[in-house]
Amino acid sequence: MFTLLRHRGFALTLLAGLCSSVASWLLLTGLPIYVFGVTGSAFITSAVFLVELLCGITLGSFAGALADRFDRFRLMACVAVLQAAAVIPLLGRPEHHLWIISLVAGTQAVLSQTFDSARNAALPNLVEAAHLVRANSLVALTISVGRLIGGSLGGFAITREGTRYLAIGSAVAFVVAAALIAVAPRAVQHGASPPERTSSFLGAWRSGLAAMLHNSTVRVTFLSVALGGIAQGLFVVLFVVFVSRALHADGTLTGVLRGVQAIGGVAGGLIVGTLGARLSPRLLMSLGATTFALVSLVIWNGPAVTRQPEWYVLLFILVGVPGIAYNSGAFAQIQQSVPNTDLGRAFGGYYAIYNASQGLGMVAAGLLGDALNVVLVLNVQAALYLASGAVAYVGLRSALRQRSAPRQRSTVDIG
Repeated sequence: MFTLLRHRGFALTLLAGLCSSVASWLLLTGLPIYVFGVTGSAFITSAVFLVELLCGITLGSFAGALADRFDRFRLMACVAVLQAAAVIPLLGRPEHHLWIISLVAGTQAVLSQTFDSARNAALPNLVEAAHLVRANSLVALTISVGRLIGGSLGGFAITREGTRYLAIGSAVAFVVAAALIAVAPRAVQHGASPPERTSSFLGAWRSGLAAMLHNSTVRVTFLSVALGGIAQGLFVVLFVVFVSRALHADGTLTGVLRGVQAIGGVAGGLIVGTLGARLSPRLLMSLGATTFALVSLVIWNGPAVTRQPEWYVLLFILVGVPGIAYNSGAFAQIQQSVPNTDLGRAFGGYYAIYNASQGLGMVAAGLLGDALNVVLVLNVQAALYLASGAVAYVGLRSALRQRSAPRQRSTVDIG
């Protein structure tokens, strides 16, 4: 794992991602708190999340296509600068113009997705194929660290000068990210493909989507991701209800449990970074989703045995580990299955599908949360993660065999 950090390009890209993650979590944490403090309305506060989600769904695949159109490092640097500029309206006092906050939140959602797609697509040019799982786990680790730092500072910054400190802190972090990317070496591998610009942007976007649909490995990966996204959407909405109704606790425990997941994410990044290269991306996906489901089942049915907060703090730390394993495996699977020229569109499609399925899960949670027992619905959520793991294990094995069969036949014919 530490060998990867000796590559200057990868190390600087990793640090840039950390800065970007800190800035993003500053905004993700601080803006909803600010909106709720000004309006006192949970509905208006939820609109901030809805705007981010809708922007990610509708524009996510277009954002990914940019990573196949332009130099990925220049794109990341430009996006980080645009993210810094986008928070300028928050330097004032937007409490009487909440549409400004929605505009900032939506813009940041699209730009963050563009940055992430470009970074994920650039990794195969920075590290050898055998180290992709470890590289992705380190990226996930920095995201978790960024969540810990940015989430903590976001709540503090919003209590000072309204959104002003929030804007200053995030802008500085974005500018630092841009500077780090600007000085990072472009690649350590030879033969990196140049950006594809032989057709129009919309034409390239459509051809990228068609290529994804014809790639059986990507289709199965996206199906597994979609099932996990629906499960995550159910969790986002019903988690608060679970803490209140099943654990009989208040918002303090809710915040603590959401926060400690990042600790598990850091631990998961270290574990997968150390041991993950011994497992294939397919096995990492299936083990990650299955373990996530099993831990979730223990959590949701735990109140029948105990409601002690310490028990749930431990479980929510543990649940962060398989999540990192799954994501690292999914990213590596895409990076190994898609040509370099199509990787940006592949990750754009990944984020668009995940956001759409998460939105579907949120809608289902809203419809079912009051009509059915919350523990019952959350057990369905865990079952969806089991299904995601099964699809990854069985479906990807079949898809990979289909891909390898023509290669073996061609080898026999040549022989």
